[in-house]
Amino acid sequence: MSAASREVAKQYLNQHKIPQLFESLLSSLMMERPENPVEYIEKKMCQIRDLGVDNVTWETLISHLHPYRDNIRRQFVRDGSLYDREYTTLEGEIEEYRQRKKEQFESLATSGFEDSNDDDCTVEQQQYDSQLFQLTEAHS
Repeated sequence: MSAASREVAKQYLNQHKIPQLFESLLSSLMMERPENPVEYIEKKMCQIRDLGVDNVTWETLISHLHPYRDNIRRQFVRDGSLYDREYTTLEGEIEEYRQRKKEQFESLATSGFEDSNDDDCTVEQQQYDSQLFQLTEAHS
């Protein structure tokens, strides 16, 4: 095989994400060790087709088995992986929720609730913010 044809072959493999495809399949096979590997590969190839080859990495087919799925471990791992990015995103959403919650209660405290007596405090005075509960429901 000449150098030019090797280069064409490399370009073909890279263009069609063949190395990532095989890395994902092999990682999955090593972790799950199915009784019937051919049937297993067929099933995983269907999953890859549905996901799109461009979205496949070595960890795509084993993400549900990964130890980083443990929330305790995830908070200590910063390696740039898919799990690290997911945790960082979740952590940011939680921090945004905490900040909005703090601002909400600070605004309620400064809007006159402190000065009014308990008999005058009605449900109509309290503001309901639906966004405050959206993140809580999504992460429970």
